[in-house]
Amino acid sequence: MSAEQEEELEVLRSIYEGDPSFKEVSATKFTYKVTYSEDAEDISKSFVLEVEWPAEYPQVAAACSLNSFFNNHLSAKTKSSILADISQQADENIGEAMTFTLIEWAKSELSETIENNIVEAATSAHSEATESSSAAGQPVREGKKKEKKEQLTKNQKRRLAERFGAHADERPRGWDWVDVIRHLSKTGGAELT
Repeated sequence: MSAEQEEELEVLRSIYEGDPSFKEVSATKFTYKVTYSEDAEDISKSFVLEVEWPAEYPQVAAACSLNSFFNNHLSAKTKSSILADISQQADENIGEAMTFTLIEWAKSELSETIENNIVEAATSAHSEATESSSAAGQPVREGKKKEKKEQLTKNQKRRLAERFGAHADERPRGWDWVDVIRHLSKTGGAELT
């Protein structure tokens, strides 16, 4: 690790200390969760940017990626657009410490790209729904569909009962006894002579 890299690492640690969005994976690899929404649960307006320093960094641009599992909600088009914009920024900052610059630039400049991804995802989901229903010859219905409960066969029910402790030896004493009074009231009870 070069002196420039050590100095930038120290600066990044001091700037992002206590920031839950910043993670130092290793001394040369970092992740930052870029969020454009006030709602912490809304992942559609956020992505995780991974920045890794090659050995020649900062004379060579940092390697940026969006390969995190968290980014699965982004379309391939949106990912390539984000990476192209970040790569352009990285190329402009070759020879300088650029990790902080790339993260802050992504936080401030990429909100429009994320908004386009949300609109694109919504329109593609709607068009897929209309295509599938029109192919089936059914009218398009807006709103939620009722989910049917899965019906179990007798064999499946028996296996579930066996698996979760409904064995014959675990049943309480008298589980199959006939209620004597009810039985006698139905049969009339034969009188003894």
